[in-house]
Amino acid sequence: MFREMFGRGVANMDITPLGEECHAEIELRVFPGASVMWGGNSPHRFEKGCDLGKSDDDCLFAWANGPGLFRHLGKEITVGAGPAVLMSCADKATVENARPIQHVTLKVPRTALRSLIAGIEDAFMRPVLADTAALRLLKSYLATLRAEHDGADIDLKRAMVLHIYDLIALALGATGDAAELASRRGLPSARLDAIKKHALGRLGDPSLSVQDVARSQRVTPRYVQILFERDGRTFSAFLLQSRLALAHRRLSDPATVPQPISAIAIECGFGDLSYFNQSFRKAYGETPSEVRNRARDDRLKR
Repeated sequence: MFREMFGRGVANMDITPLGEECHAEIELRVFPGASVMWGGNSPHRFEKGCDLGKSDDDCLFAWANGPGLFRHLGKEITVGAGPAVLMSCADKATVENARPIQHVTLKVPRTALRSLIAGIEDAFMRPVLADTAALRLLKSYLATLRAEHDGADIDLKRAMVLHIYDLIALALGATGDAAELASRRGLPSARLDAIKKHALGRLGDPSLSVQDVARSQRVTPRYVQILFERDGRTFSAFLLQSRLALAHRRLSDPATVPQPISAIAIECGFGDLSYFNQSFRKAYGETPSEVRNRARDDRLKR
């Protein structure tokens, strides 16, 4: 099924196992103007262009968590874990992985990248280093898109695709007007997404500040503030709302009934219990104790 349905039917590839063990997992999401594939497989050889009549003028931008051998456009390179490679769907290509890997592949129209990158053909088969800022942001942005795409309407999905174009272009070295456009469009959205993820991972730290998240993204605190202002709220408001939402979820969970409300407040980053109670009531129209009592009643009914 992997070789026939996915290989020949979807990806136009010949797929050959390179060992006795053969397994693969594929998750494909199609968006307006792009598709994203998250996958993993045992050692295989993938040969692109098994049916030249099905070839198109799109580009593939891919990376993996393990080394792979790429043969394409008369070049042969081995790319390690992390770096990304741009390939042409209009030309034959072979990719081999000698050990099990996880990988991400983006498929986008060549015309979309050509408008952002002068001489895009020079970018084919030129590895983009894993620590390139735009590539790191792209990987993080795709993780959010994967988790939240079901709730996005068509206009938001189109905007996400434009952000993907921008980040690919910046990773490949867009310059001039294209770089300026990407820096005003896709780059801020991806940075804001990364900043929010960093903050959400540290909600329990009462000392978390805009300076901390700025350092994590190698930007200035003022730039962080500007990103949040464009998003319609301040960093402090985002942090407070996120901490309150976390506290509400925990207080609503019957499993946490034995835990004191004050302990939950501290775990959610609140050092001042009176401020927590005041903010909670303002946000939810009820006190933490009322939410806790409802969870206690639910627990007794079970």
